[in-house]
Amino acid sequence: MRILALGLGVIVGLVALAPARLLLPAPPLAATSVSGSVWQAQLAGAALGRMQLGDVGLALQPGALLKGRLGWQTAGRINGTLWRGFTAGGVAGLNGRLNGSPLTGLPLAGISLADVMATLDGAGRCEAAGGQVTADLALPLAGQRQISGAPRCDGAALLLPLASGDGRVRLDVTVSDGSWTARLAVAGAGVGEATALIAAGFREQGGALVKEESGA
Repeated sequence: MRILALGLGVIVGLVALAPARLLLPAPPLAATSVSGSVWQAQLAGAALGRMQLGDVGLALQPGALLKGRLGWQTAGRINGTLWRGFTAGGVAGLNGRLNGSPLTGLPLAGISLADVMATLDGAGRCEAAGGQVTADLALPLAGQRQISGAPRCDGAALLLPLASGDGRVRLDVTVSDGSWTARLAVAGAGVGEATALIAAGFREQGGALVKEESGA
């Protein structure tokens, strides 16, 4: 028992002193620079995909080691937990607001997260997702300024279906195999607005104006 306790102490010590850049969660989380140890790290110029997070502090959660995983509590624009295990990784309890749009070509001004969680296996397949996401539109669409919804798994893909309260604006974002696709549909736009949307790359489809984008 003493040998087991000593071995566990050595492992915890090595993890605590390891350079943060070696053990922090993998892309799409990135940063301009990483300092500190994996026990207490600071990410400067952090970004999640195309979404700028600013400076983020990460504190290792010792209790996660007992579950065979590495877990960090975040402090910054987004608060919550990032974790990584041998066969899966993800986020849990994410709360906060990010300005701007992580999706190129779509008119989003910001995204708010409420208790958002997602678990992906080692191959990037969705195992679980939940919480609430609200997106502010950069300009009114069919009189609507916000869309919201709950992330969920759609087979192996992570699906984020967002819609306005009246259902006239809908954005479906699918993340799979390290890339994303998005479909923004606007129904009930006025004549002038429809003309402007078509000029911005929307096309008529099934009684709505639709714009599709994708990226990695």
